[in-house]
Amino acid sequence: MTHRPLVALAAVLVFSLPISAAQAQGTPTPDAPRQAAIGELDCRTLLRLSGDERDFTILYLHGFVSGRINQQLLPVKGLAEATDRLIDGCIDKPADKALGVLEQVRGVRK
Repeated sequence: MTHRPLVALAAVLVFSLPISAAQAQGTPTPDAPRQAAIGELDCRTLLRLSGDERDFTILYLHGFVSGRINQQLLPVKGLAEATDRLIDGCIDKPADKALGVLEQVRGVRK
């Protein structure tokens, strides 16, 4: 009994696996998170986030703005008030970009 058909089949399988794995890595799935620029986040999307996800997103936006203006001290009361004004501004104009609204309520010039 010759093993040539088995060897040929094994060779085809071995050489086809890396190709299919590489193709699968390059194909995004619908469930994969999408990377987005921070300036793309609109108020409607921010308001639809829930719980910790919204809190962390607002915290990230504050950190981004603070870094942009080289603010190294965190005025907690001022940031809390700015957060309230951000939410109010987003409710009033849900199509606006959240970063722009936050910069406006914190008095940051672009």
